[in-house]
Amino acid sequence: MNLFHALDPTHVTYLLVFGAGAVGGLLGRMAFGFLGRPAETRRREAASDGPQAARNARLEALTETMPGVPYEFRVGPDGEQSIAFIGDGATELLGLAPESDGFYERFVEYIPESHRGAFLRSVEEAVTTRSHWRQEVPFDRPDGERIWLLGSAEPDPQEKGALFRGLLLNITERIEEERRREQVIRRVTDAIVEVDAEWCFTLVSDQAEALYGMKEEHLLGRTLWDVFPRTKGTRFEEEYRRVMRSREPVRFEERFGGMGTWFDIQVYPNPDGGLAFYFDDVTKRKEREEQLREREELLRSITENVSEGIYRSTPEEGIVYANSAFVEMFGYESRDELRAADPSTFYADPAEREALYRQEDEQGGLDGVEVQFQQNDGSTFTGLLSTQQVDAPDGNQVYNDGAVTEITQRKRQEQMLKSRRRKIEALYRATSGLLSVENRDAVPGRIAEVLQEVFGFPLRHIGLVEGEMLVPKKTVGEDLSRMPEPKAQPLSEDLVATRAIQAGEAVVVESTGGLENDLDYGTLSTLAGIPIGGHGAVVVGKEAGTFDALDLRLLEVLGGYGTLVLGRLEREERLVQAREEAEEAAQLKSAMLANMSHEVRTPLMSMIGSADLLREDLEEAGLEGEPADMAEQIFRSGQRLRETLDSVLELSRLESGAYTLDDDSAYLDVVVREVAQELNLRAHEKEIRLEVGSPGASVEAGLDETAVRRIVRNLVENAIKFTPEGGKVQVRVEPEDEETALLAVEDTGVGIAEEAREDIFDAFKQESEGLGREYEGSGLGLSIVDRLTTMLGGTIEVESEKGTGTRFAVRLPR
Repeated sequence: MNLFHALDPTHVTYLLVFGAGAVGGLLGRMAFGFLGRPAETRRREAASDGPQAARNARLEALTETMPGVPYEFRVGPDGEQSIAFIGDGATELLGLAPESDGFYERFVEYIPESHRGAFLRSVEEAVTTRSHWRQEVPFDRPDGERIWLLGSAEPDPQEKGALFRGLLLNITERIEEERRREQVIRRVTDAIVEVDAEWCFTLVSDQAEALYGMKEEHLLGRTLWDVFPRTKGTRFEEEYRRVMRSREPVRFEERFGGMGTWFDIQVYPNPDGGLAFYFDDVTKRKEREEQLREREELLRSITENVSEGIYRSTPEEGIVYANSAFVEMFGYESRDELRAADPSTFYADPAEREALYRQEDEQGGLDGVEVQFQQNDGSTFTGLLSTQQVDAPDGNQVYNDGAVTEITQRKRQEQMLKSRRRKIEALYRATSGLLSVENRDAVPGRIAEVLQEVFGFPLRHIGLVEGEMLVPKKTVGEDLSRMPEPKAQPLSEDLVATRAIQAGEAVVVESTGGLENDLDYGTLSTLAGIPIGGHGAVVVGKEAGTFDALDLRLLEVLGGYGTLVLGRLEREERLVQAREEAEEAAQLKSAMLANMSHEVRTPLMSMIGSADLLREDLEEAGLEGEPADMAEQIFRSGQRLRETLDSVLELSRLESGAYTLDDDSAYLDVVVREVAQELNLRAHEKEIRLEVGSPGASVEAGLDETAVRRIVRNLVENAIKFTPEGGKVQVRVEPEDEETALLAVEDTGVGIAEEAREDIFDAFKQESEGLGREYEGSGLGLSIVDRLTTMLGGTIEVESEKGTGTRFAVRLPR
C-alpha cells in the first residue's frame, strides 16, 4: 500500500464528521421522541398497550441498530444542569453506568483538564442561546483509555425550561487517523498536493507551500492548470492526464522550466476521482549526477590520451571500462572483445592474479607492482601495476581502478629520449664552430662536419645559390655502392634541394624516381632536402629506410644556423662596403668643406668688407636713399651668409668628430656677461630688455670656453630673434650644486608649439618653414647647442608655452 492509499480512509471519516451535526440532531430527536424512557419502562408499556407497544418495540429495535449513545440534558429553574436520561450504550462507550443521577458531573470529571474549560463554555453558550450544540472532546475512560467523542444536541422548543436531546458518537478512529495523517505529512520532507476530479487543489502540504511560494488558502479551489500554466503541453500534463484516465499510478523525473527545478514525481489516483502528487526536489542530485557525468567524461577523455593502460573492474563483472591504451597493450581489437575475455588470461601465471587480489584487499590497493602479463596472442610483457579501491557515487558498489605501465615500452622510450638528447647536445656543440665562421666559402665544409658528427648519413651534400644556379660546395658519400656525380643545376630544376628552398622547410622524397629530372642518383633511394634560407640547401640521403622526425627537426635547426651565419656574413660584407663608401663620402665631404671654406668664405669676406667700406663712404659723403640702402643690404646679407656658412662648417666638424675641445678652465659668469654685451645692441634695436642675472660669485668650470661661448651666444640670439618688441630676455648662470652649473636663458617671446618641441634640436628644423616663414635663420643654432652640450657632458631642457615664452636650461659639469 502506498502513502496516499494509506491516507484515503480519512475522506470517508471526514464525511461522517462533517455530517455529524445534522445527523446527531436528527438521531437525538428520534431517540428521545420515542425512546426517552428507560428500557424496562419501554418493555412494560409494550406488553400492556397492544398496538402502541408493538410500534414502540419496532422503534426500540431500530434505535438499537443506530450508532452512538442517546441522552437528554436538562437545565432546571435554578440553573442546575443534569442528565435526565442516558442510553444503555454509555457503559460500553464511556465505561460509566447509565444512571441519570450525577451522570453529568461524573462525565465532566473524565474530560481532561486541558479541554474541560472549552467544553463547559460551549455547553453554557448553547444553554444561554437555546441553540444547536456540537463539540468534539477527549474523554478518559475509567480504565485509562482515552477516546474522542462528538457530542451534538438540539433544544426542544416545546418543553418548558431548557431541554436538549442529543447523541454521543465515538470518533476516536477518525481523530487518530487525522493525527497519523498529520504526522506522516510532517515527517515527509517532500511536497504533497491533492486535486479533485476537476483538477482543483484540495490539499497543499507545508512543504508544497514553501516550494510554490504560495499559501494553501490561495491555492484551494483553483485548478492546477490556472496556477501552473507552463505545465500545459509538457510531460507533466501528459503524465497527469494519463493517470487521471487510467487510474494507474506513475512515477517519473522531469525538469520544470518555470521553476528551474528537477522533480521526482509520484502520481496516485484518489478514491474521490482526483489525484495525489508526491514531489521530491531532486535538483541537487541531478546536478551532482551531471557533475559526475562530466567528471567521468573528463576522466575518460584524459585516460584516452595517456600511454598507460587504465581500467576499472568489479569482482562480479570483471573489467567494466578500459582505455584504448589498455586494449592495445593486451592485443585486443576492441573493448567489447577485451571485456568478453577471461581476466585470468591477462596474467602469464593465473595464480599470480589471486595473490594480487589478496594483497590488494589487505593494503587497499597496489603501488607499482611488477607483473608478468600475457597478451591475446600468448606473448608476454612486463608491466607495473598500480590499483586502488574506489566507492561508487551511490555507495552501493566498490570499484577497483588500476593502471598498467609497460616497462619495456618505457625503457625503449627512455633510450630513445637519451639518444635524442645526445643528438641535440652534439648538434649544439658542433654548431658552435659553425657560428664562428668568418667567410662564406667555409660554411659548407663546416656544415658537412656537423652532419658527419651528429647524424652520419651516407650522403651529405651542401649547395649554395649563385645567381640562378645551385652550385655544389661540399659532397660526401660513404658506404654507397654507386655515388652520384654532383653538378651545378638551375634553380628551376626539379631537385629535392630546390623543392626545399621553395617550400622553406624540410622536404622528404621517399623515392628518387619521383623527381622529374634526368639525374642519376645511383643507389640512393630516400632523400631529404633542408633549406639554408634562400642561400642554398643541405641534402642527406640513404639507400633505404625513412628519416626520423627528430632528425628532420634537428636538420632544420642546422639549416637555421647556416642561414644565420650566411646572413651575417652577407650583412658584414654589405657593412664593409657601406663603411668604405661612407669613408669615401666623408673624405669627399671634408674636401668639399675645405673647398667651401676656401672658395666661398674668402670671396664672401671680401664682399662683406667691400660692402662695409661702401657704407662708410656713402655715409661720409652724406649720400642717402637707394645706394645707401643697397650697400646696407649687401653688408647684412653677407653677414647672414657668413653666419650660416660658419654654422654649417661647425656642425660638420661636430658630426664628423673633427671638433676638439680645450680642457682649460673657463669662468662661465664672465662668458655670459661678455656675450650679453656683444648682443646688447641687437636687443636694443628691437627694443628688447636684455638682463643678466648675477651669480654673486664667479662660476668656474673645466670646460672649453669657446664651446660654452657658442652655446650662450646661440641661445641668446635665438631668444632675441623670437621675442617681439617690448619683450624681455633674461640670461643667468649659477652653481646648482658642487658638481653642476646651470645656464638659463628665458624670454617672453612667441613660444614653441608642443608638437614642434621634439624636432627643435634637429639640423635645419624650424617651427615655421618654407618661403612663407616668419623668422629668418638656418635652423642650425639649437642643433649646434645640443651637440656641444652633449660633448661637454651636459644636458639641455626646454620649457615653452605658445604665446608666452620659452626657457632653456643647460646643465654643465663643473
